[in-house]
Amino acid sequence: MICFNSSNRNDNKIIQLKELNFKSMNISREKMANNLKELILGIVKCRDYFLANSKNLNAPIHVYTHIDADGLSSGAILGKALYRENFPFQISILRQLEREEIERVIKDIKKYHNFTIFADFGSGQYLELQEKLCNDNSCPFIILDHHLPQNIANQEEKELIEEIRKKTSPWHANPYFYGIDGSTEISGAGMSYFFAKCLNPNNIDLSPIAIVGATGDIQNQAKNKSFVGVNLHILEDAKKVNLIDIINDLNFSSLKPINEAIAYSKDINLPGLSNDANRCLKFLQTTSVLMENADGTIRSLNTLTQDEKQKISTAIIEYSTIKLNIEPGEIIEKLIVHKYLLTREQNYEELHDAGEFSNMLNSCGRSNNGSIGIALAMGDRNSAYVQAKQILNDYKKLLFDGLNWIYNEKKIQSKTNIQYFFGEDKIPETIIGVIASILIFDKGDEIDVEKPIFGIARRQDEDVYKISGRAHKSIVRKGINLSDAIRKTLERLEIDVMGGGHPPAAGTTVPIDKIEVFLDTIDLIVKNQIS
Repeated sequence: MICFNSSNRNDNKIIQLKELNFKSMNISREKMANNLKELILGIVKCRDYFLANSKNLNAPIHVYTHIDADGLSSGAILGKALYRENFPFQISILRQLEREEIERVIKDIKKYHNFTIFADFGSGQYLELQEKLCNDNSCPFIILDHHLPQNIANQEEKELIEEIRKKTSPWHANPYFYGIDGSTEISGAGMSYFFAKCLNPNNIDLSPIAIVGATGDIQNQAKNKSFVGVNLHILEDAKKVNLIDIINDLNFSSLKPINEAIAYSKDINLPGLSNDANRCLKFLQTTSVLMENADGTIRSLNTLTQDEKQKISTAIIEYSTIKLNIEPGEIIEKLIVHKYLLTREQNYEELHDAGEFSNMLNSCGRSNNGSIGIALAMGDRNSAYVQAKQILNDYKKLLFDGLNWIYNEKKIQSKTNIQYFFGEDKIPETIIGVIASILIFDKGDEIDVEKPIFGIARRQDEDVYKISGRAHKSIVRKGINLSDAIRKTLERLEIDVMGGGHPPAAGTTVPIDKIEVFLDTIDLIVKNQIS
């Protein structure tokens, strides 16, 4: 029998952090503790640099952060921490820290002489920031980022990474400096959280927002959707102050009608049920679980009792083992996952589950409503919450329409080693990466998970394409590194723009007339990575 935690708190059933699987990281607790200690010492240097250089400035602290859920979480954590220390501040949200954007940012910095914090980006652009700002004592700044530093292909280039650490201390904090993987072990929000905690230990209550940011960056990818690395330490902080409960639950959306949640799950493929909400509903009705609310709508996962969840899980396991010939252990591992519930958000269903919270933040940032997302993550439960709910509904429709268009119009194109699609006039730049992420986890025949996928969207009013690449974790383990592939392609084609990110997720911009040669070149580079 599989036991679930109910949505109400039950201390006897909450998973203890000591049960989480450290072995999946191939790293000992002692090594992780030493790496974390070094990371915090690096952030302490950033804090001291910040305090020493921000006291005599006459302008507000200016925080620049990214538009996604991790970036908005980062900005909110820093905003809350600065507010508590009586620092005047402002937060600007950027779609990306590209070279043209850097020029605009630097112009403002030199005009107003702000102390500037770059959160969830900056490492991939540190050379430009260093060149333009470090020689000007009136324009101090720090970088709190988790992406690979500029010109670094992967975390194995330890000597080069160490050189960067030495050259950019004390104004640059990055987990790769200390042997910590920024794509799996800590997000930008986690870096901002440790900075906030170094400012004031009472900021431990911001730990749940750091978990929301890490969830938005899909860092809960260990067994049963658990976290690894430094994120575990942040979870321990959140548990210590009773702000997060970790429960066992079905691996479906908490908010969608349960038949739709099962039908359109990106993690669980059930031939005969997947992609067919009506057939899922008929299947669920055989479990004797009442499917309808009093108003006739279909119930969602968060309205089900533990006994009802048990019946549904048993039915899915039986269906998988008998009809699909799947081993019970294989389906159970995918079906039952950890969920992270924010205890202070029980009255706000879109915010109670860290995954749903991150979806709401992402919808705000990707629809040019990042300020509402920042306000929401900083604690606004009035106007920001009401607006964010509507934004989320509109955003879901935008994604749904975009995906349907791709499938119905057969927009996925392939080369030998990559696949790609153009957003045309249907998918804007702000969500092209989200669509690519959804597609790479798709279980249908249209997507080949053995190939990276690149989403391509024309930037409004500019003759460039925004490119967002995504790779399934199965091929990243085989050597695919999209950050390195994009950088090498740009270098080989002598395209003078910035590009990079993480091995499974990276992006750049490319002139419209260079798109075909870009795709041909990155196809060859990906082939070499596989070889």
